[in-house]
Amino acid sequence: MDLIIYQPFFVNKRALIQGVKFENLKIMTNIIIYRLAVINKANEKQILSKFNGTNDLLDLCNKYFNELKNNKVEYYDSNGNKRTYSVSSKINKDDLKRITNTYLDSAYTGEKFEIRDGESNELSYLVQKNELQNRKMFSLVHIPKNSKYGYVVFENKSKHGVKVIFERQLQRFLRESGFEDYKIVMTPGLNFNYLSNMIERGILKKVRLIKYKLSQDVQLSLWDNIDINSNDQDIRELKFKSKTNNISFKKELYGLFFSKIDQDEKINFMDEFEVDEISFEINNNGSSKTFFVKDKSKMRSNIEVSNKLEFIDGEATNLSFIKVAIEIISEILGFDSSEFDEVA
Repeated sequence: MDLIIYQPFFVNKRALIQGVKFENLKIMTNIIIYRLAVINKANEKQILSKFNGTNDLLDLCNKYFNELKNNKVEYYDSNGNKRTYSVSSKINKDDLKRITNTYLDSAYTGEKFEIRDGESNELSYLVQKNELQNRKMFSLVHIPKNSKYGYVVFENKSKHGVKVIFERQLQRFLRESGFEDYKIVMTPGLNFNYLSNMIERGILKKVRLIKYKLSQDVQLSLWDNIDINSNDQDIRELKFKSKTNNISFKKELYGLFFSKIDQDEKINFMDEFEVDEISFEINNNGSSKTFFVKDKSKMRSNIEVSNKLEFIDGEATNLSFIKVAIEIISEILGFDSSEFDEVA
C-alpha cells in the first residue's frame, strides 16, 4: 500500500504512519514543462542542434549546468530576501536520448522556523531569518535533433520557482559564450493530450467571460462620458456548484479551446455571449487548472506525476523522474498541436 503525502511534509524515517512504512510514502509531486526556442536578430527560430549553423544547444545547456556547479548565483527577490541558485548534484548527459539533467539548488532567506525531532518533538535547530533554506529540484533539458523546439522540465516546489532565473542565467551564459546575436525564449510546454483528458473527466467550476473594453453604456453610467483609451475590462464570472449539470457548457468550451481563434477575433459562446476571451477552471482528482481559449501562454504547464514515479525512502528516484519527463515530452510531441505552435 502506498500513502501519498502533500508537501511540505517532514517525518522521521523510522516512524510509521497509519501502519505504512516510510519507504512506501509518496510525496505529492508536480513537474512544470517549458518549451525552449532560440531566435536570432531577425526573430527567426533556429534549429537547436545547430542553432548558429554549428553549435548544439544540448552541449551548451550541459556546460551551463556545469557552470552553475562552479559558480553560485546570488540575487534578491521583490521582498528583499536573498536567494541563491546553483547546482551541487551530479550532472548526467545522454547523447542518445538527447538530454542533460541534474538537480537545481534553490535557496532563500527571510523565514524563521524550528526543526524538531520526529519522535520526541524536541527542538533540534532554530533556523534564523538570515539563513538560507535550500531545496533540490529535478531538472532536465531535452533538445531533439533537427528541431526548432526543445523542452525544459523542472520539479515544481512552492516558493522555489526557477523558470525566470534559469532563463535569465542561460541567456547570460549564451552571451558570454560568444553568441550575442541569439536569444533564449521559454514558453509553457502544454500537453494537450493531458489537457484534453482533464476537460473531459474534470468538473467545470467557473467560467470567466472577458471583454477587453467596457461597453459605452457602462462607461456612461460610471463617468458620464466615454473614454476610448480605457483599458478597463468587463468580466462576467459564472460559478458552478459541484452537482450543477453544466455538460453543455463544458462541451462548448472544449470545442473552443481546441479551435484556432485569432487574437482579434470575437468569441461566440453558447450563442448568447460575444466576448474577447474566455477563461475557465477545471477540477480533476484534486487538481485545478485555469484554461484560456485564446491566450494559452497564460496557462501553467504543470502536471501532477506522483503515481508515475518510483520512491525510495520517500524520495522520487532520478531514473523515474527522467522516464516520466521523457514520456510527457513524447506526448507533447505526439499530439497534433500544430495549430497551437505559437503557445504550446
